[in-house]
Formats: sequence, C-alpha cells, structure tokens
Amino acid sequence: MLLVLAAGFLAGSAAGALAGSAAFDLVPQLLAEDGSVYGGGSYAALLLDCSAAHLLTLLFSTSVFGVLLIPAAMAMRGFTLACSAAWLAAAWPGDGWALALAVLALPALFTVPSLFVTAQSGMAFSLRLLGAYTRRAPPMPRRRGDGRAAAVALMLLAAAGVEYFIVPTLVRLILK
Repeated sequence: MLLVLAAGFLAGSAAGALAGSAAFDLVPQLLAEDGSVYGGGSYAALLLDCSAAHLLTLLFSTSVFGVLLIPAAMAMRGFTLACSAAWLAAAWPGDGWALALAVLALPALFTVPSLFVTAQSGMAFSLRLLGAYTRRAPPMPRRRGDGRAAAVALMLLAAAGVEYFIVPTLVRLILK
C-alpha cells in the first residue's frame, strides 16, 4: 500500500518537475520584496493551506473509491510541489534554488511525511470499506493510542509555524 502511495507521489513529482521548468511572467506577483510569500496570510490560513491535501485525503478515505483517489491525491501533491520548485528555480536563475528550499522544502519537511501517514491510514480505511462492500471485509486492527493523529497535527502546526515565522525572513534575506 505504501509503495502505491509513493509511486503516485513520485510520478506526480516527475511530471511537475517537467511542467514547472519554464518560467512565466508572474514572477513579481509571486514573491514580494517584504518576504510575504502567501500574501501575508494569518497563521490559521497557512495552517489550512498546509492541511489541504490531508483533508482531501481524509475525505477520499470515506469512499470505496478512495483506493484510487488517494494515490491520485498523492500524485497531485507531488506535482504541485515539484512544479513549484522547478518554476522557482527557472524564474530566478541565481537565487531560485535557495528560494525553492526556503519556500517549499522547509514546510514540506513536515507536510509530506504527515501526508504519507494520513494517506496510509486513509487507504487502509478505504480498503476496509471496499472489502465490506464486496463482503470480504478484513478484520479491524486493534490499535489503541498509537498517536498518529497527534503526530500529524503537530507536524502540520510546525509546518504552518515555519511558513508564518521563518519563510518570510528567509525570503527577504535571499532577495536582498
């Protein structure tokens, strides 16, 4: 199951890297000189932005079609991350890699592993739903208190904190 999720993420990343390697004319609109990357959003807005793929994965896990939709959501997240990184690198030939590392890689250190945890749990739940639909339901695992939900929540809070407090400062330093 984890291999399917990883394959989806890597396929989306490869496609995103190819698609984002051409810089567009939106460069001045993306990053302001003051370092506000996302238009100076609040911490709550950044937290919602960090958890959008997680919420989509949880929504897909409540369906028998989640078995197909969750790997597609992983591919979408890989695509957007790699496309944005390649685009930043192409748009700013000198500082593009540093900007991609600051703007995308730092928060992704928290969001991507937590997305894999969420997707694996969601995929398992969707597989159990599919098994119940076909009358071949696997037994429910009896795990209590493993802390995955708390770990995902902490990682998302940390990612939003990095985007709110650290990324604007790094962007200002890089752009100067």
